[in-house]
Amino acid sequence: MTAIHPIAPEDSKALFGNSYMHTVLVEITRHGDEPFSPKQIIDATGLPGGIIHPLIKRLKSRHFIEYLGRVPGEKTTLYQARDNPYLRAAREYAIDAPASVDSSQRTAS
Repeated sequence: MTAIHPIAPEDSKALFGNSYMHTVLVEITRHGDEPFSPKQIIDATGLPGGIIHPLIKRLKSRHFIEYLGRVPGEKTTLYQARDNPYLRAAREYAIDAPASVDSSQRTAS
């Protein structure tokens, strides 16, 4: 699971209008320059697809990530992070964050 500080959902809600966007951004940055799929983000964060897919769509529409296409012969879609100050900040957070946080410390508002 992605490491997040216990107050990250509140900070995420204040900054992005969504309690989970921060978590998703941090997990995306863990992939560096490598492509990622929504399923990888779902598996890593433990968040349901119903939360992850709209956030990925929002990030794509704002050009934080780019759509690379589908894995040949599969339904899996691949994305890649684009360089911008927000993702650089999320990458710094991911480097400095503890290895894991108990999921009971996560709250949504």
